Amino acid sequence: MNLLVRLLLSGFLLVSAVAASPRGDGQGIHWYPGSVDEAFAEARKEGKPVFLYWGAVWCPPCNQLKATLFRNPAFVRKTRLFVPVYLDGDTEEAQKLGEKFGVLGYPTLILFTPEAEEITRLPGGMSMERYPEVLDLALARVKPVARLLHEILDEGRKPTAPELHLLAWYAWDLDRGKALGAREQVAVLARLVALTPDSLPREKARLNAAYLAALANRPTPPSPAEQADAVKRLEALMADTAGWRDNLGFFIYDLDTLIPRITDGGSPQRKELLAAWNRVLAGLQKDESLGGAYGLLVYSGKLHWLKAAGKDIPASLQAEIRKAVEEARARASTGHERVAVSYAAYGILKASGQLELAERLVSEEMQAGSNNQYWMLVLADLAEESGNGEEALNWYAKAWENARGAATRIQWGSYYIRQLTELTPDDDERIMNVSKALFAELAKQKAPFHGRNRRALERVFKALNAWGQVSSPAELIELKRAFVNTCLPFGKDAMERCEAIMKAS
Repeated sequence: MNLLVRLLLSGFLLVSAVAASPRGDGQGIHWYPGSVDEAFAEARKEGKPVFLYWGAVWCPPCNQLKATLFRNPAFVRKTRLFVPVYLDGDTEEAQKLGEKFGVLGYPTLILFTPEAEEITRLPGGMSMERYPEVLDLALARVKPVARLLHEILDEGRKPTAPELHLLAWYAWDLDRGKALGAREQVAVLARLVALTPDSLPREKARLNAAYLAALANRPTPPSPAEQADAVKRLEALMADTAGWRDNLGFFIYDLDTLIPRITDGGSPQRKELLAAWNRVLAGLQKDESLGGAYGLLVYSGKLHWLKAAGKDIPASLQAEIRKAVEEARARASTGHERVAVSYAAYGILKASGQLELAERLVSEEMQAGSNNQYWMLVLADLAEESGNGEEALNWYAKAWENARGAATRIQWGSYYIRQLTELTPDDDERIMNVSKALFAELAKQKAPFHGRNRRALERVFKALNAWGQVSSPAELIELKRAFVNTCLPFGKDAMERCEAIMKAS
């Protein structure tokens, strides 16, 4: 998995750390200006649920939300009935909060009761009208997803239509065990589909798509019975044109994994499913509601389709992508939209083999001063893929030097160190110096061993441990001693975390 995918999936949240507080103007969301603790105190006082947005300035999917959902009048009006909190991952102790709330990647949207019980997690990519509907369910005091699963699955209670609606528009891929607990996701979703009546076709389609996505990504392959059942479910989903938009992400990203798992190569069944998938993508391309970055993502689906079909990328599709990129960039009217569109454009240009154009796009964005700390990582990734290791390391170094924000600096520094150990393992001095400089960054923070920081440090020590065991054991011991000295002032809990981090392998 390349750098950018790791960056977005690692990451497209109660203590008294201060949340970032961009003031909404009269037309925007009125973000609560105080701490997260204060926001929940306000929610209890007012009897309002809490809408928590966890994001980062540089994150392209976050910018897509800011350019679309957070400007949608119906959604903005609905947030007036909540206490909306914007928690930037780079604010003080934000990663500790993120760990507490069980979030990994940016962006994450969570609804809470005033008592801080999680109601639901909102998925990305929904059509605009779906988001206010989910907020309405929270306002109507529909029970939180975790409690619903207990009552429905463990106690055998029949779910109501509003409850099934909440479950259908839950971000199952972001659950991380918060609502599921120890339950197996595929089995849970299969049961929920069975409990959803045909009178709720959109909910049933959403849950079926979630089931099939979970089946596609389950470590154990489907049984013959599961394969046959999955084919029928997928055929029904693809025949239902009304449900295509509701399941956009599924049709773009999951079918190149699912179809090979449930059909035999070269079989008529596989050919029929691939043909049906291609028709879905053609229909989505005509959907006028899919503007900006979302419109470009349909091309990502086409590229996934070509891979699954075993076909080369035709020059005609490359030309079509170039035209779509040019038009989408010309229409981007705000800074947030520009970042989101440019990232989507970069992704499909690169995936379609048009690396020179992808690099040119990044250079233009950097000249415009658009999200440069992020684009430097993109250029590092491009240089590495082109086999230019030294240029890649130069861009990783520049990205770290220009990174802004506590957590971002740790994450960017971790990328640099890991690439140093892979590309220049004999450069002990540089690896030592950069590692110690990263540890010095930790000393500036109040809670540096939580959330994304911890995961970044685990990846650092996985790389350092492999490097040290092969070529530099004495230097590895010195670095671990420096890391321990960084951890000691933070107390016993931090030392336990640090010991676990250093054992990463």
